[in-house]
Amino acid sequence: MTGPPPPRAWADKDPAAAARLSAARAGVSALAERLNMPQENVISPDTVRRICWEPPKAVDPGSVERALAGFGARPWQVELVTPVLVDALTAKAA
Repeated sequence: MTGPPPPRAWADKDPAAAARLSAARAGVSALAERLNMPQENVISPDTVRRICWEPPKAVDPGSVERALAGFGARPWQVELVTPVLVDALTAKAA
């Protein structure tokens, strides 16, 4: 498999991943709005899906930074998005 399944299937396949993706999308959307930038310029939607489907074993700023860099995010994107994704990946599902 070259990546995660389509997001519409996540709720059935992995509800926790679906919750992470929802939180991450909301956080990235809010960040993009504050920066007055399109969301896809802040961080690639594919990168967000990949990290939400398979988050680092231990979620912390360093592990998220490394994962983002590994997916090809630019340094400025990593700096901006890491706190948002750490929050999303560590939030408990409602």
